[in-house]
Amino acid sequence: MHAASACGLHYLRVTFATEDGDVSLTIYEVDDRGWVHRQVQMRSDGNKFAPEDVLMVRPVNLPAMAAHPCTETMTAEDFELLWSEVASERSFLTRLPDARLAWEGTVGDGAQRLRVRWQPFAQPASGWTEIPGFLELFVQGDARAARRACAELFLERPIVWRALAGNTTAQPGVPVAA
Repeated sequence: MHAASACGLHYLRVTFATEDGDVSLTIYEVDDRGWVHRQVQMRSDGNKFAPEDVLMVRPVNLPAMAAHPCTETMTAEDFELLWSEVASERSFLTRLPDARLAWEGTVGDGAQRLRVRWQPFAQPASGWTEIPGFLELFVQGDARAARRACAELFLERPIVWRALAGNTTAQPGVPVAA
């Protein structure tokens, strides 16, 4: 369980049949204010994670979404089970030098750079907020900074990483010395 927000979290499963007979299953983690924290659409042709139009623009209408005939409520445990099966497919992981290690970096442009931390299996430190859509990625600042960081990540702005325990810079895809 994570502390993405002080609000309660809701887990929804939306199932649609497509014209070609395929079935689309989308799972959502949404807070009480309607902000989507995590989302993945699962189809036979692959999985699509958290499109920026859902996570960045504005909250969804949670009551209308939950009342839709194709929507079912899920337990947090069922959501986490499905999420864990597909999370390793996220393209963001290719932007990390090594997803098993802790990293700190900056993202953004000019004076608007944000400090981010990738901390596998960690809770946020004081002054750091979980970035919506990422369980192990935190930004220095509040929920507003977390939304800005989320937007920067979905726009695929460059991230300058360094090992959290040192000052070595690293680039994604470059093996980290053992």
